[in-house]
Amino acid sequence: MRGSNVPMNQDEKIQDVAVAMIRRFSMDPEEWGFTRIGELHPEIGERLSPEPGELPVVSAFLSAGSWYVFTTRRVVSHFDAETQSLDPSGGLREWFGNFKGVGEISQQVAELSTPSGARLRFEYETGKASMAPIYAARYWTQKHPILHKLLTTEERELYRSRRV
Repeated sequence: MRGSNVPMNQDEKIQDVAVAMIRRFSMDPEEWGFTRIGELHPEIGERLSPEPGELPVVSAFLSAGSWYVFTTRRVVSHFDAETQSLDPSGGLREWFGNFKGVGEISQQVAELSTPSGARLRFEYETGKASMAPIYAARYWTQKHPILHKLLTTEERELYRSRRV
């Protein structure tokens, strides 16, 4: 814990709020094959250098030719021999297709777009693991615009403990 006198910076608060949201909607993450919540997949760390202070929210490494990461500042993917990046801070439109993996499909391609017209595609793990990128994308539309009003995990626990 940080202690009540040490405020979080913007990246830390985004990571805290986004990861908490994703974990609330995720089931059995220990069973997922490729997807990580709140950490940079080790294989991606060799391919992507975060900016100073930038923190991971969700990442997945399916192969050397297919990986993605949602950070506190951007979404980066490597798919179809192309590395793409976009700034999600203005909101995202998302399309995840057959995210449940119906028909034994274990991977699917998602598309994200911004109001400014930037587009990005990435391959993701279907089934229970699909909730991680879906809610990472939804964070930017649902929570980020009101981030200044939201409590961090530590603040929420402190509030609850004082109500008892």
